[in-house]
Parts: sequence; C-alpha cells; structure tokens
Amino acid sequence: MTTLGWIFMIASLLLVWGGTFWCYKRILSTPQEEQAPSGFGP
Repeated sequence: MTTLGWIFMIASLLLVWGGTFWCYKRILSTPQEEQAPSGFGP
C-alpha cells in the first residue's frame, strides 16, 4: 500500500473511532435534569 493509502486509512479509522467514542461518551454520561416539552405529563 502506498504512503497516501496509509494516511487515508489511518485518518478514516481515527474519524470513525473518534465519532464512536464521542457518541458513547455523550449517551452514557450522566444526563442533566431532563425536562419534558409542555403538554406532556402532569
């Protein structure tokens, strides 16, 4: 594989892994006080 191929492969893997970890961190972090939209609930 050429040098440019390695650069693109590493960059794409970093982008996918970074996005995955960012999503997991955002989903699994302790949520702030959740507020329902007006019209829902008591």
